Amino acid sequence: MRSAYCGTLSAELSHLATSAKKQWLVQRMEDRQQPTRQQQLAILRGLIDADAFEKFLASKFPASKRFGVEGCEAVLVGLDTLVARCAQQGVRRIELGMPHRGRLNVLCNILKKPPGALYGEMEGGQSEFHVGDVKYHMGQSASLQYANEEGGGTSPVRLSIAPNPSHLEFIGPVVLGMVRAEQTRLQDTAREKVMGLLIHGDAAFAGLGVVAETLQLADTPGFTTGGTIHVIINNQVGFTTAPADGRSSPHCTDIAKTIGAPILHVNADDPEAVVAACCIAADWRAEHKQDVVVDIVGYRRYGHNELDDPTITLPLSYQAVARHPPVLQHYTSKLHQLGVVQTSEVHALQAQATKQYEQEFEAFQSGKYKESAQNWLQSSWQGDALQAVGQAGVWGRQEPTGLPLPTLAWLGNAVCDLPTGFTPHQHTEKLLQKRRQMCQDESSRVDFSMAEALAFGTLALRRGVGPTGVTPSDYFSIDPSLGLNRGHYAVRLSGQDSERGTFNQRHAALYDQITGKRLVRLNNMVEGQQEPVEVWNSPLSEAAVLGFEYGYSLGCAGTSLVCWEAQFGDFANNAQVIIDQFIAAGEERWGQQSGLVLLLPHGYDGAGPDHSSARLERFLSLCNDDADHLPGHSPAQRRQMSATFTALAKEHGGRINRQQVLTMLEAAGGERGGAWEQGELAETLWAEMGLEPDAHITQDVWQQVMVQHMRRHAERLANMFVVNATTPAQMFHALRRQLNRPFQKPLVLLTPKYLLHHRPATSALQDFTTGTFFNRVIDDGKASDNTRAMGEKAEEPWLLPADQTRRVILCSGQIYYALSRGRRSRQIRDIILVRLEQIAPFPHDLVTQVVMQYAGAQVIWCQEEPKNMGAWRYVKPRMDTAMRELMESQQGTAQPLRIRYVGRPAAASPGSHLTAICSDYHLF
Repeated sequence: MRSAYCGTLSAELSHLATSAKKQWLVQRMEDRQQPTRQQQLAILRGLIDADAFEKFLASKFPASKRFGVEGCEAVLVGLDTLVARCAQQGVRRIELGMPHRGRLNVLCNILKKPPGALYGEMEGGQSEFHVGDVKYHMGQSASLQYANEEGGGTSPVRLSIAPNPSHLEFIGPVVLGMVRAEQTRLQDTAREKVMGLLIHGDAAFAGLGVVAETLQLADTPGFTTGGTIHVIINNQVGFTTAPADGRSSPHCTDIAKTIGAPILHVNADDPEAVVAACCIAADWRAEHKQDVVVDIVGYRRYGHNELDDPTITLPLSYQAVARHPPVLQHYTSKLHQLGVVQTSEVHALQAQATKQYEQEFEAFQSGKYKESAQNWLQSSWQGDALQAVGQAGVWGRQEPTGLPLPTLAWLGNAVCDLPTGFTPHQHTEKLLQKRRQMCQDESSRVDFSMAEALAFGTLALRRGVGPTGVTPSDYFSIDPSLGLNRGHYAVRLSGQDSERGTFNQRHAALYDQITGKRLVRLNNMVEGQQEPVEVWNSPLSEAAVLGFEYGYSLGCAGTSLVCWEAQFGDFANNAQVIIDQFIAAGEERWGQQSGLVLLLPHGYDGAGPDHSSARLERFLSLCNDDADHLPGHSPAQRRQMSATFTALAKEHGGRINRQQVLTMLEAAGGERGGAWEQGELAETLWAEMGLEPDAHITQDVWQQVMVQHMRRHAERLANMFVVNATTPAQMFHALRRQLNRPFQKPLVLLTPKYLLHHRPATSALQDFTTGTFFNRVIDDGKASDNTRAMGEKAEEPWLLPADQTRRVILCSGQIYYALSRGRRSRQIRDIILVRLEQIAPFPHDLVTQVVMQYAGAQVIWCQEEPKNMGAWRYVKPRMDTAMRELMESQQGTAQPLRIRYVGRPAAASPGSHLTAICSDYHLF
């Protein structure tokens, strides 16, 4: 007993849920085997590699932060053993999330990242084109092979470390979302092939609330991944804070007891015990499919980073650290006494490790790992621009998302039909009857909830599935072979109360009133001929759940529509770290493409300051477009174009000719065949650029091509989309657009509340049919205006001609209906209401096109949010820029139109007890 529990490895197990689990862990603790000589040598090599790596970086880059693992080097051999053990148990993919401590060592010694590539990142000069992120935030993937302990052969595993920000622990739920998505994609229902591995710091694990949120996902049906292995690098200090100041619990791991996870505490100075603990953890996860924690208790030899002096605040602790020999010295002495290894052998292994790092350093200095202009072009928007030349007609700006009327009617009835013997609640039975009436004919009025169901259902159906009498050629005007979509997609929606909907509107999951059986009708439309549609109520958490769904959107690799819904949009700010660091910046920092949809209920309905605003202004402030310049004309984009051309020309002898451009296109993935034959492509390229066949590309021509591409495809460079859909049809098209375009971007979709049950806020079914699409701007009386038929007399237009228009009111969201109602009640015919449906990226051309129809009219922006909130501060400078550029392009002498604000004054709190938005005098 003493040797099992009172040595360098111990376990906490009294909190485990069942006696069987306790007995399993007791047996593993008390029946531990001594390592073989071969295993001891493997541990020694791992320690030598880790130690040599840290010493080499310290000598070559003394002024660079590396957040070394000195004091807990045994983590490296523990992780290597853990990954090997899981691979031998049948795990084929491991998603790893970890903070900065020891990350560089893990990247090079476990994921086998070339050290030379890391050296370039230490210097910060590996690329002249891409900013990216600091070295200890970057991700990496590796395909590894581990020898089997029995039976010979090897076990493969794909190990990926996720990129992460400095906001500790928020990578945890992201990694788990990636794991769940990969399990779903690979049909790993037993959760045996894909798993998550999270590494934590002791202070962060105990101190950050997102840890508790993430742990609570462990066994919930919509979020479980079959157990996560948690490894804690316990330095016994958080930056400069001692444990007594950093937590109230005895151990940093106590939070894990809430979910019944076994906790193993192990001394980092005993690498054999660390290896044993990691083996037990891997076996627990394989056996019980539950979380487990390994707490590796060591120390931190230097400060929080190597440039920091810890003795200022922890003098006694660091006097002890200075006297304490490193683990490699400990273990080498032990093996020497046991006769396992000689001192000369250890020195030889150390010299071998150092030589490897020296060779990589020489390769780094020779420029082997420096990013070339050609490599940059392959992954940048300028490479896309070259490939887009000659393809202008394919997948243009308007994404085809409408569907044939028979298909919509058939699907609408399918999602409303209930299986025999199912007893619904009387409320939902009436609701389903009402929804059937919404899909009878083209004039049927569809509400927001039914529009959402139609979007989800049509995305999930596989090719060829549809009603009798509708052929595939009716589905899709561009490519009939594609069926309803560019592909077929699973759908996942989660959030607090998302099954029913906060406002009693969705009812995606129905419950039998007799048996309690749960039914998601969208997941049972056509058996065997659709992708899964999942709808999950989430724990009462924003940060962890949104992080999970973001990770899911990465892990599904474009095969799913992934939506997270806030109970009220106001509560999304509980997940601000996920929004700021991952959703808004993930693509620019790490190249991660996500199509995640945030459904945020937004609207001033008199519910007070905490149930009114999704904080639209915060999302708009995160958008990456330049307010003062049209796409392609910003100084930053011009500099990037110039730098790319200069570098490419330098690599090609100072100029770029036809053959060199074709070579670039081929390297960037340009397809061959058809219009992409070399001769035809060259002819198309040179004609597009206005060049003679034998002419070279100059920098001016290069910039012209790039600017033209930007004007056509500016949305490809947006970091995210912000949409405030005012009609059910617009919501339908916006959701379907997410997967029916050739790139992925996060979508912030402001959703209605009272409009969910507001009769004017419906769309005719014909607005969903073939030839319709998402409208970035809705002009009064046009085909996309869902209120165009209201208030009109036969053969008499309601609005006066454009030249008699007195005022144009631009707005976004539900305020449109208040303005429309006020206009009708006062019989006003000379005011035009224009809805900005897509706020970001800002549709400069469409807005100016609409406004210029009403030359001489006053232009107003009206919003329900206070002046310092909402879209005003985003819209105004972009409108000014668009009008200025329009005047300059027309060489006019008149002053550009100025847009004026009408609405609530600036305020500290978003809500108000007042229901009036602004006075009738100001509006009309």
